Amino acid sequence: MPRYGLVEFWRPRPEWYAMSRKEKEEFVEGIRENVATLEKRGAKLLGVYLCRGTSDWDGMAFWDCPNIEMAEAVAEGSESQRWYHFFEGSNVSGTTQTLEEWVKHVLRMT
Repeated sequence: MPRYGLVEFWRPRPEWYAMSRKEKEEFVEGIRENVATLEKRGAKLLGVYLCRGTSDWDGMAFWDCPNIEMAEAVAEGSESQRWYHFFEGSNVSGTTQTLEEWVKHVLRMT
């Protein structure tokens, strides 16, 4: 059964900058709790990266998920924390492939 990868991209909205330090700390604590819950359910946060200097996005996160339902739960978990009120974002997901599976796929493309 294939595993699913999810990449989340984000950049802050003006609403983020309008929050107080205390409000931001409370928000971030909710994100930490959400990540811990998702990891208990089988998702794995592989890394969080700052990318402001190399793209239009401020950051990105890579997740490994055992199935599409968990990849969807990761995206929905962000929504439950009002993530998209404070951050503009975009998500991309796909199935894990070996290099050889990818090569076969690419060579079939015309």
